[in-house]
Amino acid sequence: MTSTSVRNGQTILELAMSSKSIASDMVPVERTLLVIGSKNTGKTSLIHSFFDKNEKPKPTLALEYSFARRSGKSLTKDICHVWELGGGLVFKDLLSVIVQKTKGRRLSVVLVLDLSKPDVLWNTMEMLLEEVKAQLENLQGIEENNQINVKNIEDKKFMSPLPIPVMIVGSKYDIYQNFEPAKKRVLCQCLRYVAHTCGASLIFFSVNDTILVKVSKEMMSHYGFGTPYPKNHIYDSNKALLVPAGSDCFEKIDNLNEAGSIRSMHKYKNIFASNFKQISIESGAQASNTENTDPLNDTNYADPLIDESLKKKQEVCIKNISTTQCTHDYHYNITYNKYN
Repeated sequence: MTSTSVRNGQTILELAMSSKSIASDMVPVERTLLVIGSKNTGKTSLIHSFFDKNEKPKPTLALEYSFARRSGKSLTKDICHVWELGGGLVFKDLLSVIVQKTKGRRLSVVLVLDLSKPDVLWNTMEMLLEEVKAQLENLQGIEENNQINVKNIEDKKFMSPLPIPVMIVGSKYDIYQNFEPAKKRVLCQCLRYVAHTCGASLIFFSVNDTILVKVSKEMMSHYGFGTPYPKNHIYDSNKALLVPAGSDCFEKIDNLNEAGSIRSMHKYKNIFASNFKQISIESGAQASNTENTDPLNDTNYADPLIDESLKKKQEVCIKNISTTQCTHDYHYNITYNKYN
């Protein structure tokens, strides 16, 4: 019998290819979302909205893990791993744990910024984006998986996309929407420039707005499960922005204040700072404040046995961090169902 012999209407080669296809369909697609941002920006609320959880958010301790499953193209359910980095800039060094763990493969960063506090927004965004870039640069042989469909080809020469997908989320839109129109125009212009330059998506979010919650779910699903972007795109500064990666245009961004010659992050930073005076943010200063308020660092609550046990647990967590290890994190067994 030759390789071209027919069995039940199929050649042996066709049967082999069919078996290989079935085997590949049994392997779920796994993606990872790393959610970062300042303290109290609504990171946990964003994740809870994605999971349809109605629990009251609790303060995030260092690094917390959750996951969702969703029926996809394979015969098994695809998995989205979600890591939330708490403590704002205090624990930014833990970024390396997730970046090293995933090697940047199928990893997306969700950067949450508090729109209601523009006085710390730029510095926070700048420091965290730089930290992410630094961690990615430290990886050897990282594969670029940030495939951006740039609408305006001319924009490519002004863009410096990160090698992994990024979504910037402006939270607390319900508070921000009461800002003066001129202030909102500048903030939107600057965030659109940063997002477009970095090849990132940009959305505004409020846990108190059902439409924005739905949009955030669709965007999180895109990065977590590979589903399509929402169909509607919004660039109007008087509305909640919804700008998928690559869909914006530098010419339209510049024309918001007739600054057509601007093609510099530094110049946009000055525009932002001239409208919103920035408060200096130092990781060390924030860490110092945390030490004064965190009971774990308060000598009044010292207990040698408990402190030693906690220290060992944290060491094990950082060495063996995985979906089943890191014992002080919250774990959710959640099935993410497609919503209408």
